[in-house]
Amino acid sequence: MAVNANQLIELMNRTPFEPLEIHLSDGAKIRIEQPYHVATRRNSPNCWIYEDQERMRIVAYRNITEVITAAAQEGN
Repeated sequence: MAVNANQLIELMNRTPFEPLEIHLSDGAKIRIEQPYHVATRRNSPNCWIYEDQERMRIVAYRNITEVITAAAQEGN
């Protein structure tokens, strides 16, 4: 599943927000509990993910292999 900035913005703006799990091409998984933990802009090649007070990742959309919503996780 290729994900782009516009798709991630749609997921972050859902009401109510559902937590996400972002899977990266290196096998890493990033849990997003709040929509303000991700910053991006439309058509951007990257997003900024704030994991805690001291840790932030810049992730290229081309490295995102899958985004799983909480509802999809419950169905597994």
